Amino acid sequence: MHQTFPVPDLKTQHSGHPDFNLPTQWRRGLAGLRVSTRLLLIIAACLAPTLALQVAVSWSQLSERRAQLDDLAVHQAELLGGTVESIANGARILLGAAAELNRLPAHGADCGPRMANLRQHAPGFAFVALVDSEGRVGCASDPALLSGENPAWASAATGVRTFTAGRFTRSGVHPGGVLPFYLPFPSQAEGAGGTLVAALDLNWLEHQLRGLKHAGSPFLSSGVLTVADADGVILGRDVRHAEFVGQPFPPAAMAITRATTPGILRMRSIDGTERLIGYTPPTPANCNLSALVGFSEPELMGDIEHALLRGVTLLAAVSVVVFFVTLLAARRFITHPTQRLLAAARQWRSGDLTARARDCDAGSEFGQLAIAWNAMAAVLRQREDELRRHAGEMEARVAERTRELMEANARLQAEIAERQQTEAALLQAQKVQAVGQLAGGIAHDFNNVLQAVLGGVSLIRRRAADGPAVQRLAGMVEDAARRGESVTRRLLAFSRREELRADTLEVGALLHGLHEVLAATLGSRIRVLVEATPGLPHVFADRGQLETVLVNLATNARDAMPAGGTLTLRAEQRRPQGVEGLAPGDYVRITVTDTGEGMCPSTLARASEAFFTTKPLGQGTGLGLAMARSFAQGSGGALEIVSEAGRGTEVGLWLPVMATNPVAPAAPARPARPETEGRYRRPRVLLVDDEPIVRDVLATQLADAGFSVTESPDGNAALTQLRQGGPFDILVTDLAMPGLDGVALIREAQRSQPGLPAILVTGYAGEAASLAVGAAIAGSFTLLRKPVTGVELADHVAALLGARAEAGT
Repeated sequence: MHQTFPVPDLKTQHSGHPDFNLPTQWRRGLAGLRVSTRLLLIIAACLAPTLALQVAVSWSQLSERRAQLDDLAVHQAELLGGTVESIANGARILLGAAAELNRLPAHGADCGPRMANLRQHAPGFAFVALVDSEGRVGCASDPALLSGENPAWASAATGVRTFTAGRFTRSGVHPGGVLPFYLPFPSQAEGAGGTLVAALDLNWLEHQLRGLKHAGSPFLSSGVLTVADADGVILGRDVRHAEFVGQPFPPAAMAITRATTPGILRMRSIDGTERLIGYTPPTPANCNLSALVGFSEPELMGDIEHALLRGVTLLAAVSVVVFFVTLLAARRFITHPTQRLLAAARQWRSGDLTARARDCDAGSEFGQLAIAWNAMAAVLRQREDELRRHAGEMEARVAERTRELMEANARLQAEIAERQQTEAALLQAQKVQAVGQLAGGIAHDFNNVLQAVLGGVSLIRRRAADGPAVQRLAGMVEDAARRGESVTRRLLAFSRREELRADTLEVGALLHGLHEVLAATLGSRIRVLVEATPGLPHVFADRGQLETVLVNLATNARDAMPAGGTLTLRAEQRRPQGVEGLAPGDYVRITVTDTGEGMCPSTLARASEAFFTTKPLGQGTGLGLAMARSFAQGSGGALEIVSEAGRGTEVGLWLPVMATNPVAPAAPARPARPETEGRYRRPRVLLVDDEPIVRDVLATQLADAGFSVTESPDGNAALTQLRQGGPFDILVTDLAMPGLDGVALIREAQRSQPGLPAILVTGYAGEAASLAVGAAIAGSFTLLRKPVTGVELADHVAALLGARAEAGT
């Protein structure tokens, strides 16, 4: 027999390790690493600062080179700006010389030749001209400028007040484009004033820009030189001049035209190349001309990037070599001894404690571990032998104790079964006793009723000839029957099977009527408010039940406000949205709202359960909200509870709105007794009841009232008579009958004869509430509660027939 013992795993040891104080997640991650892997991580941690330093140095060198390139680009742009200023100064000198030559009358015959002679000494300019104050060319070095309409550059000369450069212009005479320079020519006594114009030839400007990159020039050969006017229109480029002259800057470069100091931009140039651009902005000092020098930054950064790449590659190669050397050493001196120790530990874990770890060299740490583990294996084997002996003894004791427990359990099960039988017998005896007490009370009450009825009937028979005595005795019998009816009602209320006595209710008036009662009942600490929307439609419900429910809800609200508060009764017409159990339609929503303690979610979930209460024992039955929900559902509506701890409670009763007013049976119109000559047809009544005595009495009473009565003992026979002997004017039926009950009979009869009025006479109505609502809507059905007198039944029959006759007319 071998016993398995847990063996510590070298890979999961933490104690004494430097990572023992790391966060829990890191310790868990490091716990599964091999020792050789940990060594590699240590080497990586040592190399990490070197790599980080190399990255920092490389980044610093790149940043310095970028800064140097920025300075270089600005410096190159300033050099080009100086060249542009020199060209502008040349234009100023040329125009100054022209001004001195034109002190003679401006339109003299020798003006043009003088201008042409002067232009020959300035080959970079396309022409020199004089423009009068109205924008007309007075004289020019090129006679072709004197014919035709005034060019745009001449019109722009009229608004110039100081020496400046104009805008790029192109004409048929100069398709390559020119840049006009303007110098106002003041009026003299001997001639009219105007503006001198010297037009710089932009093709000549291109050659000048190209010539700036000669050997020994301060301009770098890789830069692209560009000159533009104040609107950002390119005047000259040393590269692809003819392709881009006259075109505006890209939108990203338009910021140059608004700048005031030299700067740089990194953007896609007009030729589609990403460049670092140094610029000088257009200012009055440089005649509103801007100078730009663009460089391809990757070309200028190429040498340093290659140098940094070589350094990083060399460092990475050294790191890889160090990793591989460390890995080989770790496998040789750490991994192999560890694997031998683990092999021995696995054998011990499987139960072979005779296995021993090899290479027990006491000079190394692994050898010391092997010696310690071998000693531990020997001790474990000794303890295993001792445990085996103790285990045998323990098994014998456990078996004996188990047998004793099984015997005790069998005795306990027998006692439990006997107790359950005793409790069941006691419960049955209590039930029998309760039923006996109830039956005894019922028998006592009915004996009194029967005594009065039988005695009265006997006296009526003996005094049949004495009319007043018969009337008095009949009244006594009727009173006794009414007492029997009261007993029946109490029984039905006890069994919760009495139907709702529905009636037409005006909710606003009912709430205002309850206000005084509640204000006096709830005490001075409770403020009672009533808010009812004017003109609310009527509902069809039991007034007494509704008042009882509202009083119970108000009492609960008072208990939830021990320090006082406000109780609000509110009524409004609404359509339900998301209320469980309500069909679409119009409803009157009656809410009882308090400012009390409210309910937590767990209490709210069980609030309407029967017998659930949070009040102390003896102070509440837990039936208030359950009865309210039962009343709402029985009236065709629903109960809704909204509450939050500390913010009060709102209980809402949803009652369906009446579509039309129900037939009021309180004051029916009694039909005139038909004449015997047959001048009027007697209304036909189909009477259905399974009790022969009840059926005979009701038939006789209806016949005495002037109706033609056909009797039927059950629902199926009634349907047969309806199909074979019909049509009938009205159906009077009992509810509880064998086979087809009264509700089903009414439905089948109205399918067979549509619109047939019906009266349901019963002492128990399981569907009374829904049927009463249906009567209020359809107007062809009413419900009578047994016992019913012949006069009362005849009045209801007459009322339904009269309502039907009025609807037919």
